[in-house]
Amino acid sequence: MSMKSAPFLVLTLLLPGCLDGTVALSPQAKSVTLVRESDRPLHCKALGKITGSSKSTDEKLAKAGAENDFRNQAAELKANFAVVELENGGPVGTSGERKSFLGGEALLCQTEAMEDAEEKKAAEAQEKKEKEDADREQQEADEKKAQADEKKAQADEKKKPKK
Repeated sequence: MSMKSAPFLVLTLLLPGCLDGTVALSPQAKSVTLVRESDRPLHCKALGKITGSSKSTDEKLAKAGAENDFRNQAAELKANFAVVELENGGPVGTSGERKSFLGGEALLCQTEAMEDAEEKKAAEAQEKKEKEDADREQQEADEKKAQADEKKAQADEKKKPKK
């Protein structure tokens, strides 16, 4: 192979990937969990309807791209879960490409881990408050004792005979 044909070969190999209609997952969307309706978490607030779509010559890539698009849209709404309520796909005309589509809802959910963390934080705050209250009470008791000791010392000083 000559050096003149090398760039053409590289272009030929890379171009199909560039034309692929799959969607990449955004960094923010990595924290969005994709679930089906049957696995929908409890304690959620609906943030809005979302869709995801993608196409590729590979059916699995088309589906992965649609899921990425779906999670990206959920992340834009500040959701931590994306629930798939509708899913379909199929060939795109006679092109050999496959399309994939997801429809559903973006949710902000309180997970068990989040509830546990919240309970732990509340317990720590309560423990800290109790410790501060106990420390304050101890300080007040120490101050009262110091005042009583000072009064006693003054009274003892007055009782001493003068020389």
